[in-house]
Amino acid sequence: MDYKIKCINEDFQVTEVPLMPRLAQKRPYKYSYFWLHAITEQLMSARGILSDKDVAAFNKKHKFKNKFARIKNIVGYGNEPVKERMLHGNSFRIVVRNLKDVLAQSVLDYVLNRRHHHLINYYDNQRFGMPGGPYNTHLIGKALAENDWKQAYEHARITNNIISKKTEKPKSISGFKEFFKTTNPKKLAFFVSSYNSFLWNKEASLMVKKHSRSKLHQFPNVGDLHLPVDHIFQCPHICEAEGYEFVPEKFGVRPKINTRNMVVATTVYGNNLENDELHDKKKKLTLSFFLPTGSYATMMIKQLFLRLNNR
Repeated sequence: MDYKIKCINEDFQVTEVPLMPRLAQKRPYKYSYFWLHAITEQLMSARGILSDKDVAAFNKKHKFKNKFARIKNIVGYGNEPVKERMLHGNSFRIVVRNLKDVLAQSVLDYVLNRRHHHLINYYDNQRFGMPGGPYNTHLIGKALAENDWKQAYEHARITNNIISKKTEKPKSISGFKEFFKTTNPKKLAFFVSSYNSFLWNKEASLMVKKHSRSKLHQFPNVGDLHLPVDHIFQCPHICEAEGYEFVPEKFGVRPKINTRNMVVATTVYGNNLENDELHDKKKKLTLSFFLPTGSYATMMIKQLFLRLNNR
């Protein structure tokens, strides 16, 4: 289906839903909590006590450098910084464009008549590469997991943004490993995690095939994955898959079981069916929904359209 998203920045709006920290007055606390408003809206913390005057000065200083990012307001103060684990999920408001009249109306009718939706919690292509590709970070991770430093180097070299073109290619296996020792360990951990995502998707797809009436679909830059055919289906709630983790202290990889929610439930609301000003004789539609942290809005939309197409 030839729908398009992310045509302009304003088309993909995200608002974080965090676990709010304990809030207090300024003294004697170390951190200021504030909402940063951009295309995404998120709770952040800064070490130090900020005032409304500080916020006004920041927004004035940076308004010409980035017209989207600004501090919305201070919400309170505390002793702990905002941490990743404090995020419940994200609320999305996404404009879907380039829709033919009949399809646009069908999507709107479908979500309005079926507000409750379930999606298979697959990782999407953002997990496997950067926009424009190549989507091969999982292949780098696979090579690292297999202790194949030369193959990892060759895959990394293809990306053009991990290894500089000026870098001289190592001449031995030990040389390839020494090269990666100069790489940020967090980046190596990401490659291994990317491979874990690929393995989890594969295992989850097999479980969908086993437990539901399903159809195999090709997801570009992700792989062939099964999706339930029916709007109402049954699958295990949790999927476990064999995987790995990078251990910086040993500069190596060890086995690890990866566990993830198999099915995610959400409600979807559709509105603003209008002419698409960016695509001649086409329509645009706004879809709004919430997903827990780690779930992909792009995968939600893909599954929604595929399910509609299978009716």
